[in-house]
Amino acid sequence: MVQNSNQTRISLLVLLSFSILVFVGCGGDGAQNNHPDAVVGGNIGNLAPDFELKNIAGGDLKLSSLRGKVVMIDFWDTWCPPCRKALPHLEAISLEYSQDLVVVGVAFGRDGEAKVKQFVTQNKLTFPMVLADPEFKVTKDFGGVQSIPTTFLVDRDGLIVKKWVGGHSREEYENAVKAAIGS
Repeated sequence: MVQNSNQTRISLLVLLSFSILVFVGCGGDGAQNNHPDAVVGGNIGNLAPDFELKNIAGGDLKLSSLRGKVVMIDFWDTWCPPCRKALPHLEAISLEYSQDLVVVGVAFGRDGEAKVKQFVTQNKLTFPMVLADPEFKVTKDFGGVQSIPTTFLVDRDGLIVKKWVGGHSREEYENAVKAAIGS
C-alpha cells in the first residue's frame, strides 16, 4: 500500500511539473520576447509596439506573428509624393529578401480604404498592406509618427534597429536590411 501511495505521489508530481512547464511555456500568441527588459516604443533599441491591424487583402495582421523574421514597417499614404517614390524600393527589397524579410505597409488611408487598394493594385505592391486604426493608436505607439513616410526596421527579436523619416534610396534601405538579416 505504501508503494502504491508513493507511485501516485510521483505520478502527480510529474503531471504537475509537466502542466507548469506547458503553462509557463505557452505565450498565448506564440511570440517570444527575448528582451524582457526592453522598453516598448518607437526609438532605436526599443521593442517594436505590437499591433493588430486590418489587412486590405483580408483578415488582420499582427506584428508579433512575424517574430523570427526581419520586418520593415512603412507608414505612408496615397497622397504623399515621397511615399510614392519610396514604395517601389520597398517592393523590390521585399521580393529580393523574402526568405528573411517581411515589409509591412501601414497606410493612413486618409482618402479611404478603396483608394489604398486601388493604389496598391496599380503599383503592383505585393507585400502586406494594413490600414492604420481610426484613432491612430499605432502611430502614437511608435513614438508619434509626425511625417510620412516613416519607416522602421525591426530585427528578428522585435527590436527596432533603424528608423528613417522621409523617403530614402533603395541602397540605404537595402544596406540596413542586409545588416539586420546578417548577409
